[in-house]
Amino acid sequence: MAFVKSGKIPKDAVQIDEIEAATYMWDIVTKWNNKSDTWALRFGALALGAINSITGITINRHYRWKFRLGDYGFFSSAIPIVVMPGILTIVFHKYLVTTDILLSERRNCPICYELKSAAIQVTFGIFYPMVLAPTSALMFANRYSTYRTPQLSEGPKVMFNFLRKHTTKSLTGPLAYLAVIQLAASATVTYYEMKNNSSLKSKLRAIEQKLDEELYQ
Repeated sequence: MAFVKSGKIPKDAVQIDEIEAATYMWDIVTKWNNKSDTWALRFGALALGAINSITGITINRHYRWKFRLGDYGFFSSAIPIVVMPGILTIVFHKYLVTTDILLSERRNCPICYELKSAAIQVTFGIFYPMVLAPTSALMFANRYSTYRTPQLSEGPKVMFNFLRKHTTKSLTGPLAYLAVIQLAASATVTYYEMKNNSSLKSKLRAIEQKLDEELYQ
């Protein structure tokens, strides 16, 4: 079965919408016998989600240690800062990158896929926890009086300067390394997803051609 997303459609073609096409392709990927042909398509998003969860752990632990929080509010901060970035990365990468690759007949825009993947990875791996982690730590530090911090009523500018001076500055170096790891991981996974897709489509076309030859013999 070949997909044609646009252009001239054969008379005997069965037209399906994009959701049905995506469901069909994912069904092929998950049931494909040779796992080496589909490993990146199947597990790439999961690997990227795990990396972002580990990054969330690192960032959350840094702010919690700086504010001497101990076990105070641990689970309340872990769920949005550690668990959610991983889940969101998996969902967005799978449906905005991997599925788009599967539905393309050939590598239309490799750079577009790489940029989209990198944007998703950095957004949920760096920016998302960097907004929630200090906010959460400040809130718990004020609630449990574990660290002397400005009052929330003093405004966002005072709070931002306090965070930049006392906590975030020491995280700049590790954060740069984490960003490099994020970008390298997203680029590698997306490359192999495109490679898997190309290999899979070639084998599907070979199977289809063989069936056609047997049918018309």
